[in-house]
Amino acid sequence: MDVDGRFAKPPQRCDNSPARSVTTLTTLDDHAVTIPDREVELEAEIARLRRSLDEAVRRTAKDVPAATAGHERELADARAALALAEARCAELEQVNVELVASRSLIATSEARYRLAVESAKDYAIFTIDLSGRITGWNSGAQNLMGWTEEEAIGAPANLIFTPEDDRNAIAETEMRLAVTEGRGEDDRWHLRKDGSRFWANGLMMPLRDDEGGLVGFLKILRDRTDAKRAAEHQALLVNELNHRVKNTLATVQAFTTQTLRSAASMNEARESITARLIALAQAHDVLTAENWDGADLAQIVADALRLHGGDGQRCQWQGNAVRVSARIALAVSMMLHELATNAIKYGALSNATGTVTVTWTMREAGSDGTDAKLRLSLRWEERGGPPVTPPTRSGFGTRMIERGLANELGGEVRLSYEPTGVICTLDIPLEMG
Repeated sequence: MDVDGRFAKPPQRCDNSPARSVTTLTTLDDHAVTIPDREVELEAEIARLRRSLDEAVRRTAKDVPAATAGHERELADARAALALAEARCAELEQVNVELVASRSLIATSEARYRLAVESAKDYAIFTIDLSGRITGWNSGAQNLMGWTEEEAIGAPANLIFTPEDDRNAIAETEMRLAVTEGRGEDDRWHLRKDGSRFWANGLMMPLRDDEGGLVGFLKILRDRTDAKRAAEHQALLVNELNHRVKNTLATVQAFTTQTLRSAASMNEARESITARLIALAQAHDVLTAENWDGADLAQIVADALRLHGGDGQRCQWQGNAVRVSARIALAVSMMLHELATNAIKYGALSNATGTVTVTWTMREAGSDGTDAKLRLSLRWEERGGPPVTPPTRSGFGTRMIERGLANELGGEVRLSYEPTGVICTLDIPLEMG
């Protein structure tokens, strides 16, 4: 039985039986292969020759000896013709056997091919005719793109391409490359049945018949959306890291230059620079632990105060639970470092009784409620320290807080030297982390 469920008639032996019917085989492409009528003609010729030979033998037995030589020559010719006809019949029988064997191999090969194609669930595999219509559609294509085989067969191949790629005739370009270059590769966005997009690596190859003629195309797609998203995210992280490193180096350069310019001695400059580097590193540690996606503001405040010996008795902090962007986290950390350093030297933390309180709130900007954006208000307040007098000149820390921080964060910073202690207020647009 063949792969189509039809039975093939077994080959007949050449003998003295009456002429047999013609044996027909059906190939995988449904074209009928008929054992040539020549075999039937040969069998009829063999039967005729046998009858002639029998007649010649009969006549030879009856004739006189003088005519025996002529009849023997006739017998020899008849036997030769009969042998030739039987040999040709045997050849045709061998061709018939080979056709059956070849058809069996083709059926097995096709079954394996279909099994392999249907087992490739992670790959969309389909075929296209020369007019650009889909002629084959595997289960992987249905899983990836959503169209069933019945819906896809006969549809134009460009239904999986985005409108912009369709306008640019990308499908036709791939077909041309498949013919001229042997393959057409691409990495681009494609469409699913529901209209969603996916990034795929595609390969189009030509399909040719046994004579080398072009009969269509084979298209293979693999979903690479996750890899595409990961690559885009990595590129974004690299660019962001590059930007942050440059900003950090600019900050280090600025406070190093200013510290060396205003320090009374190299020892004082070294201590100031080291302390600022430690504060900057502390903020970086918090952000690194969060993959630089932002940081908890309470953690930033707590780490900055603890770095300078602040504890729950003399340094307190309270505010809304909020995550801020990496940019705000670094800026606030450096601001708190400068304020804490000044408090240790001259302010509330320079004696045994002073206290520092840090509070923050969130509010919406705009009283009419239109285009409202959140803003962060942070307040540093010192109490119980030595009497405060405004400084006669602004040091680097003060300039960094009042000017640099305000410019960096696009908000307002105010330093107030009240007799009871220094007060610093920060009001900036809130960037959520």
